[in-house]
Amino acid sequence: VQYAQTVDKDDPVISCPFAYNRIFFGAPGTGKSYLLEEQRKKYFASPERYERVTFHPDYSYANFVGTYKPVPLKNEAGESIITYAYVPGPFMRIYVEALKHPDKIYLLALEEINRANVAAVFGDVFQLLDRDDDGNSMYPIHASEDMKCYIAKELGEEPNKISSIRIPANMYIWATMNSADQGVFPMDTAFKRRWEFEYIGINTSEQQMSHYNVQFGQG
Repeated sequence: VQYAQTVDKDDPVISCPFAYNRIFFGAPGTGKSYLLEEQRKKYFASPERYERVTFHPDYSYANFVGTYKPVPLKNEAGESIITYAYVPGPFMRIYVEALKHPDKIYLLALEEINRANVAAVFGDVFQLLDRDDDGNSMYPIHASEDMKCYIAKELGEEPNKISSIRIPANMYIWATMNSADQGVFPMDTAFKRRWEFEYIGINTSEQQMSHYNVQFGQG
């Protein structure tokens, strides 16, 4: 958000040694999700400090960030009615939690990131992926009215105090990507340059297994 988050010097923001925006890529079955999960357990162990979502061809910006949706309610007479409310997606939920607790780190895990059209799914949030040396978004984006109202409500602020949003340094986004399938969406260079890629090869564990002696047949 536009105003600064203050942190006590005696209780600094916790961090982990990996990149803020990170993609594990490789062929199916090489252990991308397993490696992400193992590192997630080490640094983001509490269930409330991470969220995992799997992308698919029909996944959209409304699913990822949030949108207005019909919500069933009961009126004063006890009758069922339908109203509309802003329903946050996984990005907005983790984003708000990271703003609420700047002394903790949060993770948004995106499985199969290239199975959706990432340009459409991220939308203007794409601009926030550029991070400065401190881990905050370099370039803020304008917060829509529905975003303002939701964030303000969650933080106990007035909507007019929130004019733009940035990803804070305590929010990490890690993803997995299948590089071997044909049925995936291409990712443009502008999107890819904002991530640190870590290749998980088929023979990555070969060195750890080199001391085993496997005997075939007799003699």
